[in-house]
Amino acid sequence: MKRIILIAGLIAFSQAASAHTGLLPTDGFSHGFQHPFLGLDHFLVMLGLGLWASSQSRLLAKQAIGVFLSFMIVGALFGLAGFSFAYVETAILVSLLLVGIALSFGTSSIVPTLQSTFWNINPLVPTRCVGMQYRRAAPRVATNILLRIRDAARPAPHSHAARGNEVNEVTINVRKAIILMSIAVFASMHGLAHGSEMPVAASAYAYIAGFVSATAVLYGSGLALGLIARRINAVGLLRIYGTMTGLIGAWLLLA
Repeated sequence: MKRIILIAGLIAFSQAASAHTGLLPTDGFSHGFQHPFLGLDHFLVMLGLGLWASSQSRLLAKQAIGVFLSFMIVGALFGLAGFSFAYVETAILVSLLLVGIALSFGTSSIVPTLQSTFWNINPLVPTRCVGMQYRRAAPRVATNILLRIRDAARPAPHSHAARGNEVNEVTINVRKAIILMSIAVFASMHGLAHGSEMPVAASAYAYIAGFVSATAVLYGSGLALGLIARRINAVGLLRIYGTMTGLIGAWLLLA
């Protein structure tokens, strides 16, 4: 994660410094780098996603930015190829609303609804009969052999606590998968918007490198600010940001 942010920052700095000397063209990279900062929706989403990641595990934070950048590039390639989606702006505003809700109330307020839609997990522990014997019609030796074969093939019995832990682990994995799939869908919509708005004279590769670097910088900034806020016990500021982001998303959706 630190390497990605550092590389993105170095690229942005070198390109910005060279732009003033006229040594490098600014039509591609600079346009791409400015695009996420000039678009309020993308700016708030990426900064908010970084703030949200500060409260998650290190693995999930890395997976979130990796999924977002990857699918944003895929969406941008579709946009450059001329693919269009009528509700791309609506999807972007919905992502803005969801990021605000996640920061204000946590992902636990969003994921259960999605989870019940895609996969309904029954946490009840099934009961089993213990000590059942075969009929005594068979000889004793044959019965003992059958019982030993049955016990060898049967997995070791789990306690109710162990079974509950397995169900909880499956539930957590399903929730992570739903979160990452949602990030992938909305990232592709952001990328599609970036790709369709690329200037005609710009280099496609430089343009994509520009907005990917800017997105990584915004995500890293949000992650750093979130960690600082939690260190100084100012988590309430993150909820305020989330509330404002959600209100902006709702207002833009209804406008």
